Amino acid sequence: MSSFMRPVFIGILALATLIAPKIALAQDQQPSSASLLDDFRHYVITRQDEMAQAAGIALLNKALAPDEFVGLVEDSRFGVDGFDNAIRRGLFIDSLESIASQLEQLYEQGRRDKARNPDEIAANISLLAGNQRGRILATQRLQFASEYAAPQLLQVLLARTNPALESEVERVLVSMGADVVAPLSAALLKVDPVTQERLAVILGQTQHPAALAPLYDLETTTKNADVKQAAQRAIARIAGSFNPNLKVSDLYMLLAEDYFDRSQSLTRFPGEGQQLLWTFDPSLGLYPTAVLTEVFDDTRAMQLLETSLQHDPSNTRAVALWIAANFMREIDTPAGYTNPVYSSDRRDALYFAVAAGPTITQEVLTRALTNRNTRLARRAIGALRQSAGGAGLWRGLGDTKPLLDALSYPDRRVQYEAALAIGAANPVEPFPGADRVTPLLASAIRNVSARFALVVSPDFDQQQQLSRLLISDGYDALPAAATLTDAAAVIAEAPGLDLLIVAGAAQTVEQTIDQARNSTKLQATPILGILPVTGWNELHFQYDDDALTDLRRSGISEQNIVESFHQLVANASGSTLTLDESRAYALDALTVLRDLAISGSSSLSVSDAATPLIKALSATTDEVRLQVADVLARIGQKKTQVALMDAALDATDDEQVALLEKVTRSVKTFGDQLEARQVKRLVTLTNDDETQVATAAAALMGALNLQGREILDLILATR
Repeated sequence: MSSFMRPVFIGILALATLIAPKIALAQDQQPSSASLLDDFRHYVITRQDEMAQAAGIALLNKALAPDEFVGLVEDSRFGVDGFDNAIRRGLFIDSLESIASQLEQLYEQGRRDKARNPDEIAANISLLAGNQRGRILATQRLQFASEYAAPQLLQVLLARTNPALESEVERVLVSMGADVVAPLSAALLKVDPVTQERLAVILGQTQHPAALAPLYDLETTTKNADVKQAAQRAIARIAGSFNPNLKVSDLYMLLAEDYFDRSQSLTRFPGEGQQLLWTFDPSLGLYPTAVLTEVFDDTRAMQLLETSLQHDPSNTRAVALWIAANFMREIDTPAGYTNPVYSSDRRDALYFAVAAGPTITQEVLTRALTNRNTRLARRAIGALRQSAGGAGLWRGLGDTKPLLDALSYPDRRVQYEAALAIGAANPVEPFPGADRVTPLLASAIRNVSARFALVVSPDFDQQQQLSRLLISDGYDALPAAATLTDAAAVIAEAPGLDLLIVAGAAQTVEQTIDQARNSTKLQATPILGILPVTGWNELHFQYDDDALTDLRRSGISEQNIVESFHQLVANASGSTLTLDESRAYALDALTVLRDLAISGSSSLSVSDAATPLIKALSATTDEVRLQVADVLARIGQKKTQVALMDAALDATDDEQVALLEKVTRSVKTFGDQLEARQVKRLVTLTNDDETQVATAAAALMGALNLQGREILDLILATR
């Protein structure tokens, strides 16, 4: 049950307690499961919603096992068709939607469990050798069992003891289409030549492109002429023709691309928690390994890419995609989950990315930027900080400079981290766009923890309510607007937009999302859409695979809205920065700026960061402020020396001493650029009661090398 329906569920449960007795066949007896199912269907059809609620909740409270519930439905007075009709109607009634959904899920789980039971599969395979009705029923059931039936079906072909049954199994496998491509492909290269030929024919008849890579692999590696010809015919049936010039390595890589891109045509069990990875061992046969759906596509992509690299170790594109898939596997792995095909003692994704070097890792970054995958972009940049050096930063990339492109990416953390990576590498040669790096580093000192959000809704009251929610959650809520066009000026002035909430009718929400995705500044912004139930039913499937977009039904609680955008932002960009993380960003940026200033970089000028650093000087405190001052002291501009001196004059105690020392460094390096008013105040500090302050002021006086009245006043004042 989704979190935002729990309060409704609790309310319904209370209602069920009051009403359930009315629907019992006898007041002194508990109603049977069969009667509750009949009552639920009847009350849904007749739109007696409260009674349907009570019957549905009471039925769920029976806690029937999924297979028991399937039997209950199949044996009911109205059968499966009557149940389906009631569920379809209930899903479109607000007060019954959650109950209908749970009953539907229970039924579907029961059907799956029954169909996938090995004994049930074996029984259905036996039916294939019987009469026509038995064959039809068995085929339907085996098709529903999907991949789970593949091992036993393949075993019939391997045994070669019953030609008639083998013929039926071949027919069933072809009828299962895409559902048998992965398991049969896993076996294709490891079975005997006779079976290889038969499997090639079956895979060709499925006409599914995912079979091309293993078929080309078979055609290339087999020494059996009949198998080679069968593979060529199967390929021609799928692709239109056989092309001997295609590389097996590239074909496996292209298939891995489809998995990495979450192609729906490759997902056999949509909506389920696990998917199957297939292995064939001659001594064990064909067997599956269940992998969590969240990490399945990346894990499968990695397997295919490893096969690709076995065929061509020089395929650097395959290496880059493997690293990207490994990062995504790591990103999507839930806490506490151990991937059965990526053991916990294997090195983490960062290790491989760093070892691959900056050229390949920047290919990963290019992919992330193109796909607007913020989490992958940040992982790639993190690896580049460890591996990229100035001399070879752009080597092998031609005109492409993904780290530079990342400076304009809509997510500010990607911008900051790219600037940190470039700054730390300190490129040897100047390059276009270099002037953006140090200002971004300076802005990271004070802006990185800020979170900016915007509400777009034609309803003023809704604008105010959602904006208040954002503010209470720590966001800087930009002025709300009725349309995205109305907010254009506000968006342009903001450092970035970390969250966009769009509320309204389905058409309004859809159009606003499309408009945002066509905007350079909002392409990677997480968007939460809030719309009426009918609109949600119409649109939500459209964004199911979009990590940057989530839709919620209007009327959910404020707490559920907050939870929704928390989850959305975490999935899209990563968790919210803590104060410690923000401080680490600032210190990191200051270290890079200081190193650039000391090195006198020929490509990155710290002077470009003077203005944002001056602003940061007044917006920071303690260690961060003193490090800002240290960098400013290394910039030879009048405005930086003046700003440093103003800060020193306004400070007190130890901080004033430290800041005066920074001004002294600036004066020694770049000469006296202070204003007369500041020198006059400095003279007074030399008489300060605090010895350390007076000494620091006197040291600065000495660095200024004053020749006029100021030094005379100092001498006479100390007689």
